[in-house]
This record gives sequence, C-alpha cells and structure tokens, in this order.
Amino acid sequence: MPGGRRNAASRSGQSKFQANFYVSSNIGIRSNSGEGTAGNGADDKKSEHYGMKALAPKHVPIPVVPVDGHLTFEVLSLVVSIIAASLQMLNLYRTVWWLPHSYNNYSMNFYLIDPYLLVFIIIMIARQFIYSLLHRIIDVSSPVRLLPNAQKIMRVTLLIIVINILCWCLYHLAERHNSMKIFYLCYPSLSIYFVMFGINAAPFFDISAPLYGNDEKKTKFPMDKPLHNCSLNASAIRAEVSTLRTDFNWRLKRALFASSSSAYICGIAPIIFAPQHLHFNIPWVVQYAILFWLERVIAHFSYAYPVRAALHLGRWVKIENRNSHTYAQVWNDSILWRHGSVVRHNKEIYRSEGFCTVAEPGNSNHSRFYDLFRNPTILLCSVLGLQLLLVCAQLLILLCTTDWYQVLSMTLLLVINYYTLFKVTRDYLICWKIYHAEQIIQDKSQMTANSTIQ
Repeated sequence: MPGGRRNAASRSGQSKFQANFYVSSNIGIRSNSGEGTAGNGADDKKSEHYGMKALAPKHVPIPVVPVDGHLTFEVLSLVVSIIAASLQMLNLYRTVWWLPHSYNNYSMNFYLIDPYLLVFIIIMIARQFIYSLLHRIIDVSSPVRLLPNAQKIMRVTLLIIVINILCWCLYHLAERHNSMKIFYLCYPSLSIYFVMFGINAAPFFDISAPLYGNDEKKTKFPMDKPLHNCSLNASAIRAEVSTLRTDFNWRLKRALFASSSSAYICGIAPIIFAPQHLHFNIPWVVQYAILFWLERVIAHFSYAYPVRAALHLGRWVKIENRNSHTYAQVWNDSILWRHGSVVRHNKEIYRSEGFCTVAEPGNSNHSRFYDLFRNPTILLCSVLGLQLLLVCAQLLILLCTTDWYQVLSMTLLLVINYYTLFKVTRDYLICWKIYHAEQIIQDKSQMTANSTIQ
C-alpha cells in the first residue's frame, strides 16, 4: 500500500500534523500538541496542563515512501485490464495452430470474437484513464479562473461520448445476440452502481472523486485528503473521526465497485457472449475471472483505502457485573478521560480503554472505528495475508497445469500479483516497525503519568 508522512506545521504550544492519505503508514491520529481543553477537575493550572500533555500520544515520524500517482495507477489498471481481457479471450478462443494438418494460422479464432463486444470492453476499461489524462491536461493548460468550468465541460462532453459509444455497441450486440445476454451484461453493474452512488456520474470516471463540496474541500480535505488536526479538544476529535469514517466508507465503496466492474467486464462478459457451439473449459475460465477479481480488489484497496488509527478516540467497555458501591462520574463530552476511568452514561456504567478516551459510551460507530484502527498493522497484515494466499494459490495452480494457454494466463496473472505483493509487504514492514516503536513510547508515557498521579 502507498506510504504516507506527517508534517509539523507549528511547534509553539499547538503542534499540528497533516497526514497524507495513504494506506501504509498514515495510520495514526497523532498529536504532540498541548492544545487546551476542558479539564477533569484539577486543582491548579499546572496539574491541568500536565494532565492534558500526558494524554497527548507521542508519535514516531513516518518516512516518505514512493507511491503511485493517480494517473500512474490508471495507466497500470488499464494495462492490467487489457492483459486480463486478452487472456480470457485466449482461454475461450484458443486454437491448435501448431499441429501439422491444422487449418488455423493463429493462436486464436479471431473471427468468433464479436467486434462490438471488444469495443464495449475497451471503452469500459479505458474510460477512467481517458478522464484522468484529460483532467491532467486541463489542469496544466487552463487558466486558474477557467479551470472549474473547463473541467465541468470536459466531464459532460466525455460522458455524452462514452454513453453514445456504449449504446451503439449495445444496439449492434442486441441485433446479433439474445436479449438476455444484454441484460446479463448491463444489469449487474448498473444496479450496483445506482445502489452505491445514486445519480452521480463522478465515480463512473474517477475512483478518487471527492464526496465533499468546494468549501469543505478547502478546510478539511486539501489535496483530496482528509486534514488531520492533532487536538486535545474532545468535540473536535469526535468530529474528525466522523469525517474519517465517512470518507473511509466512501472510498471503500468506490474501490469495490471499480475492481468488481473491471473483473466483470474483462472476465465475465467474454463468457456471456461466447458462441453456443464453442467448447471451452468452464471451470478454468470462471476460476480465472475470480482470481483476477481478487487481484483487482487488493490493488484498488491498497490505492484508495484510508487507514487511520484511533489513539485519540479510545473506547468504552460496559461494566456488566457491577455492585452498588461502584463509583462512576457522569460522562462529559468535553473531557479527555484517562485509561481506566469509570463513568455513567444513559443509566449504564462504562470503563475507558485506550491511552485517552473521547468516544461516546455506547456509540457503536466509535467502537467499530477503534477496533479497526487501534492497531493498523493488523489490518495491513490481513491484506498481506490475503495477497500471499492468492499468490500461493496461483503458484499451486500453475504447478498442476499442463495446457499452454493456462500456463500463459496464470503466469502473467502471477507477474501482476507480484507487484501488488511487493507494495503491500513494504508498507506492512514500515508500519509494523513504526508502531512497535510507538507502542513502547506510549507504554512509557502511561507508566510515567500513572506514577505521577499516584
């Protein structure tokens, strides 16, 4: 997964860090700040300032890791999709041209492939690259004051052209094939798209399209990445967590749709329009489509997944077996609660977990966010484990394969997976080392704070 970095913007009493929105390492909601917030009843200003400072998580700087830009990722996705579609065509229309009395001069029966289906597949897998390329050209060539209008005109024009070409292909496909094949080609993608995004054309072209307006972009999302403001203000932390959670869900939906639509167009569409008299290895082509889909899911996940840690958020655990003498303070939404604090909220008793806790007791969204991101290396390890399983499964399939077209298709798919495996492994190792060092620092800070209080 791409790496990230945090940059200090101020060191005079209020340190602020902005984390680039990359998956491998911008995993921490991190703070070295001494920003003021409501205290928990300290006797004097000195103890209150120390208490807030003790609750500020200490962080290890994340090194700069080379990442793929948006246009580079689209180029790689286009090349991978073209290779995958070509290999699936090879699995379906292969020939035995090497036999001495064979009537075939080529490795594939090209005359059986519907040209309108090829145009449909090429347009669908190239639309995002074309949009990204035009977007980059307009950004470089257009004046700043004309840039928004130029981008809007380009987006509308490209949408009209793409829709017209796709409708032209579907019209000719409907004349040559059963209408149910057209239904199988269009309905799954269209239904999933409208369920996920509604009537919104932006995700159709750009998987990193923002979900926010221009005003919010300037304040919270510079460079299309959430702005992290390391704060000791409880309300500000909860608001930031809500923003990160919304952006996390949005990017995850776009990554799942982009990968699934690419796998469906490149792996399933050729099977749907294969001639009825054509004999091919059905288990193999279905298996190939599934393996390609898994590869695309991990690749898009590593590019678009916004991983954040929940060091500031913390978590509340309900105390089930409590007695009547349990002392609990009333939960206050403006206080940063220490580890082990016991509070009462909505007639329930909760104990805090985490270095500091600002989450709302009983809030399931806060609990899920903390469980998922309190140790980001677990999430990265899961992705790495899935990628390793995928590569091992393909190696095993390759060892058991004897047909030339199967060897070729599985070998090229393995080469594609090796690149993703390299990025995920690199990011996991960097993240693990950084958070292992940070955990030692947090434990020492917690011990110092506890000894001081005692």
